[in-house]
Amino acid sequence: MAVIELHDVFVMQDVNTVLQKVSFTLEKGEFAYLVGRTGSGKSSLLKTLYADLPVGAGAATVAGYALPKLSSSKVPFLRRKLGIIFQDFQLLFDRTVAENLIFVLKATGWSGKAKIQQRVSEVLMRVGLAGAAAKMPHQLSGGEQQRVVIARALLNEPLLLLADEPTGNLDPDVADSIMRLFVEINNSGTAVLMATHNYQIIRQYPKRVLKCENGQLIDSAKTPFELKSDF
Repeated sequence: MAVIELHDVFVMQDVNTVLQKVSFTLEKGEFAYLVGRTGSGKSSLLKTLYADLPVGAGAATVAGYALPKLSSSKVPFLRRKLGIIFQDFQLLFDRTVAENLIFVLKATGWSGKAKIQQRVSEVLMRVGLAGAAAKMPHQLSGGEQQRVVIARALLNEPLLLLADEPTGNLDPDVADSIMRLFVEINNSGTAVLMATHNYQIIRQYPKRVLKCENGQLIDSAKTPFELKSDF
């Protein structure tokens, strides 16, 4: 089953076409990198996939939802099937790690205190932060904060993780440990599409690569290309 299916999609930013005639499929449990220079359309493509930007033209289905026909009332249902991970964490700094996660669970329809607490414990254990529930985000290192963000993305057992530069602000050792976590999550059946500039990680963990270049999306599965470190 495909978790992303795009056919001749135009990715728009305001009135500007950022990418045109984008066609690719990402299967359940597949892992792909999204690369390209700054401003080439990576973030815009990700925003289109989680319905933050409209589809300009073409056919697009994500997690079973047809994006061009998606009403704003259905967007939260699409996003419950996705885990979205940002470079700048976007944690709520006035509450504990557990409270950050509880906030998301309640916002996505969970109820029952015991059930919520159990889910929080499960995801924190999965990302190696079992002892961090009562800590405030500012008490954590950058790598630990990113693990909380990944835990948050896993709360609703997503079909697909969309990650925008998840290792961008982390030093190489920490970036590697975060990457190992992504591989582990992917191996358990969650599809991953990760935008990155980190050439080292792609070399170390080779996967399919989608490259934004000159308004087009080039797919290494169809058109093999040499990966240069200038993206």
